[in-house]
Amino acid sequence: MHLYKDCSDLSIKKFDIIYKTNDFRYLIVGWDGYEEIEVPKGANERWQDIRNEWIDLLDNNVIGYYYQLVLESVYLQTRYNVVKQLLNMIWMRDEFDEEAEKIYVGALAEWKYKWNPKQNKTKEMERLLKQLKRSENKIELKLDELEKLKKENDITDDVSSLEKQAVALEQITGKNNIDTETTSVRKWVEITKLSESINEQRRKANGK
Repeated sequence: MHLYKDCSDLSIKKFDIIYKTNDFRYLIVGWDGYEEIEVPKGANERWQDIRNEWIDLLDNNVIGYYYQLVLESVYLQTRYNVVKQLLNMIWMRDEFDEEAEKIYVGALAEWKYKWNPKQNKTKEMERLLKQLKRSENKIELKLDELEKLKKENDITDDVSSLEKQAVALEQITGKNNIDTETTSVRKWVEITKLSESINEQRRKANGK
């Protein structure tokens, strides 16, 4: 089982999916997105290397940080929704057998919420609901920061839509059918830089 090596190896489509979902299975060469497969060791480290390389290629830490905030916001919101549902299910159940309890405790632990089965149910619920509230506050702070960054740097939501970006790049550069599934991250960045250069030249020409 092999992992994509770098920005020349990984497609922009898979890069975009990993950035938005944190699903490292897309780093596995040949994975079709459907087969059940475990993430191999070293995937997180490989992703960090690729992400850092991408930021260096961009020469724009603002966009890199924007994507980081998007990713963190999505993760926090997903965690909030899942944990809230799990806690509600636990509260609604009168009793737990050992197997059911193990499943729920394990599910909460995956999202960094530790339920202590030996403690009083009501007290544990109150404690974790307070943690959930802190998570909700953190989501609001991240969203506020994201909105502020967008306004200060004139970033639109189109930045997070890969297909819209591809269409725009095709129109600006005159390249037909930029395939996000086969275009590498490095090539995508270069095409983006080319489009920015073309736009700049057009602005100067119109200014004259």
